[in-house]
Amino acid sequence: MKRMTGYISLARDRYGGRVYPDPVDGTRARIQYTPSKYDKAHILEGMVHLAELLYVEGAREIFTPVPSMPSFVRPFADAEANVHVTGIPAPSINDAEFQAWISKLRLVGLPSPDTGFATAHQMGSCRMGVSPDNSVVDPLGRVWGTQGLYLCDASVFPSASGVNPMVTNMAVSRGIARRIVERAGVSSTTAATKARL
Repeated sequence: MKRMTGYISLARDRYGGRVYPDPVDGTRARIQYTPSKYDKAHILEGMVHLAELLYVEGAREIFTPVPSMPSFVRPFADAEANVHVTGIPAPSINDAEFQAWISKLRLVGLPSPDTGFATAHQMGSCRMGVSPDNSVVDPLGRVWGTQGLYLCDASVFPSASGVNPMVTNMAVSRGIARRIVERAGVSSTTAATKARL
């Protein structure tokens, strides 16, 4: 395990889900989301490309979150050859054994309900827009129809970015925070000084 690493395939889903209040108590959030066939195909291709990357980098074993899919185990002699830099050609994603495994992965796919899906960097659940008819916040981060309530995180993204949103999230949050300070009539220097105290 100390030499193991994990990778994820981020996908920008075409068909989202929904977050809604629990119909019984009205307070708990409920999530309804099932990856579509289209989105599963993109997630699977991301997994294939990650496996290709791992293979050419010399990974000894590659496994997926699909329980019915056996892991790919590099033949021992091949794994040993890649440890030393000699005249041996680098592994290619076109190697027969590896291609057979990739073909099987594509054939098996991401069957439901066996495949485990996880989510990271949730985005767009309170999207920003120009109308309360199709968004939760306005372009300044203000929640439509509510005084003094702002959102400034990845939930205001119009849709999922498909990549790690850290820098974009910081920029959006900073922009919204600056507008709050401006509307309050406080200089950004004074606000920064108070924030440090």
